[in-house]
Amino acid sequence: MESVSFDTLTFDHPTACRPARISATLHIPADRPEPLPCMVILTSSAGVQRHREHYYADLLNAAGAAALIVDSFRSRGVRRTVADQSLVSAAQMEGDAFAALALLRDDRRFDPERIGIMGVSKGGVATLNAALAARQRWRRGFPHLFDIHVALCPGATAQHRDATTHGKPMFFMLAAKDDYTPAEFAIEYAERMRAAGNDRIRVKVYGGAHHGWESLGPVFDIKDAENWSCCRNIIEDDGRHFVPSLGLAMDEPEFQAWARRHCVTRGARAGGGTADLKQRASADLIAFLAVHGFVR
Repeated sequence: MESVSFDTLTFDHPTACRPARISATLHIPADRPEPLPCMVILTSSAGVQRHREHYYADLLNAAGAAALIVDSFRSRGVRRTVADQSLVSAAQMEGDAFAALALLRDDRRFDPERIGIMGVSKGGVATLNAALAARQRWRRGFPHLFDIHVALCPGATAQHRDATTHGKPMFFMLAAKDDYTPAEFAIEYAERMRAAGNDRIRVKVYGGAHHGWESLGPVFDIKDAENWSCCRNIIEDDGRHFVPSLGLAMDEPEFQAWARRHCVTRGARAGGGTADLKQRASADLIAFLAVHGFVR
């Protein structure tokens, strides 16, 4: 494992973020020919976890791919964002991810045509955002895109009105019993992305699974979780949030304040994973990457 650091990217768009120095850990498989494929791994709201982000890094290494776990939280003095998602935004994580992409593309150890992105929950939101053409327009002049996207239980109550992607392969891995980032919204988003022209999207819903199935054992309550699952909104091309129930659009600060008064709730369930479920989902992930030539 190799520790690396880099400056985040800030873009001249509606969700522009302040500069930050980002820390990450690079996991490289032993005795594999270079150049290697590499996945950028973004964290859930809980931050970097041994049983989740490091687990996926090990899984990728075993399949011959490198992994870069980006710690968007610790770099900004934050441990977790479960109770307050505004501490670090998905847009900030997105900037961190593209900075990591630029770093990896400049490193000859890695194949510049096989650099992907994946994330669970909040990291999944940033993973989806990284695929959208509208947000690439916000990244004015940034020349690179990720080659594959894997979003595990991503929040999708906020969806871009223009669901056009860059056509890269995408895999939505969803939990049927998710009351934190409900699968139905992500399924809808995937269908809208397909309708907008991307025919390389796979969706799989794991029956009986809850949010964060990487945690083995009983289902547990996250009592302090800031839950946005009732806050449906459409993101306009100018970054405003259109709220269908109100019939009006708000800028980011106004929407955040309105949502916390009117639709954000507290609490969610997570965990409940089994070794069998984790193994099946892991096999599905590696199979998806293999189909698209990302791993062999």
